[in-house]
Amino acid sequence: MATLKRDLGKISGYATIIGILIGAGIFRVTGEAGAVAGSAVPFAYLLFTPIVLCTALTYSVFISTPLGMRPGGAYVHISRTFNNYYLGFIAVWMKLMAFVGAITFMASSFGDYMTFFIPDTDVKMWASGVLIFFFAINIIGIRYYAQIQTGMLIILIGSILVLIIPGLFVVDLSNYDPLLPKGISGVLAAMPMLFFSYAGFESLAQAAGETKNPTKTLPMIFVKGVIAGAVIFFLMSFVAFGVLPAETLAQSKSAMADAAAQFLPSWGATIVAIGALSAFLTSINGAILVPSRTLFVFSEDRLFPKSLARIHPKWHTPYISLIVSGIICVLLIWTQTASYLRNAGLIGIFGIYTLQGIALIALPHVNKRLYQAAKVRFPIWALYIIGGIPAITMIIFTLNIIRDIYMFAIIGLFLGTVLYSWGRYRGRKEGFDYEARMEADYHLLEQ
Repeated sequence: MATLKRDLGKISGYATIIGILIGAGIFRVTGEAGAVAGSAVPFAYLLFTPIVLCTALTYSVFISTPLGMRPGGAYVHISRTFNNYYLGFIAVWMKLMAFVGAITFMASSFGDYMTFFIPDTDVKMWASGVLIFFFAINIIGIRYYAQIQTGMLIILIGSILVLIIPGLFVVDLSNYDPLLPKGISGVLAAMPMLFFSYAGFESLAQAAGETKNPTKTLPMIFVKGVIAGAVIFFLMSFVAFGVLPAETLAQSKSAMADAAAQFLPSWGATIVAIGALSAFLTSINGAILVPSRTLFVFSEDRLFPKSLARIHPKWHTPYISLIVSGIICVLLIWTQTASYLRNAGLIGIFGIYTLQGIALIALPHVNKRLYQAAKVRFPIWALYIIGGIPAITMIIFTLNIIRDIYMFAIIGLFLGTVLYSWGRYRGRKEGFDYEARMEADYHLLEQ
């Protein structure tokens, strides 16, 4: 029987996490946030650093346990911590919906940036085309995914250096006077939007079952990748708001390229725009890991049809799950607005980070075996801080945007519960032993 193949190494791991971080958020949402927080956006990014670092440490603890050998990420972590399929399922079901929205938003953002080169281009056609291309790449092998991801990241880093290095010498510091032009309330109001820049870094956890020695390599990749992303976010936004007024950036669909055009020759602005396109593409390519591997692990636990767990005999990828995810994403491009997709993406991500933080706090109390098996293990008092900071912050962010998409959240929870109940019913009818399946993962702790 075909199985997932461990073809991802350290380099492709860093390419995945940094490629996802430096994507639609910094190149698209940063400008939009200027309308809310003004030129304080770079400092709002700095405020996120301890929050996201705690979230990264939360994932590092779980991924360092023997469960880190499996795909599924937060679903496996939460369900096995609490010995409860439903809790893990419903949390990650919302994340699944979130990532479908996020992938579609990033593809649409790619189409918008193409207008920098071709003003009258069809945004939806470009968005659909890149999605079909990258889903195809992910189907034919994780090795090809890794090679393309690494190559695109090299282009992206080069374009960022073209923007940052000369840009720091032409920043007009008067643009940052006052430091908080719209007050602390403006900064706080912009933070849920800006979080889209950080959202999705944990996608790498979904590919743990295809990573070489994941319990050892992934924890450090999470931490170092998030720190690198935070530094890049601050420097890029500091240059952008230092050379253009916040009001101008707020109206731009290609904010970083427009900022670069203020101090670079035309070729320099073009390089930055190409970098933006690479950023969207690396984010799309990395984020595709989430819905397909989520459907795959749901199917493994017989909460979804068995067909979704099929592995291609030649390519060793969950090709059925990838095809289903791709069709849904392309359909969304033609039926929903970008802002709606962004908020829909955020609500599920806020929820999963909240539950992941709560799971970390509860870990030594409800599943001592799992806690003691972690290679990255903190004192219990530290877990309250590491898990509590993201959990409390994400709850606040959720309350900030829930009024805009509360129907999406309600329908998502209802639909997820129905699908879970139907999956369990079908699984029991087929004779699937859910208790034995759960216990099989616990045996990993004893090996």
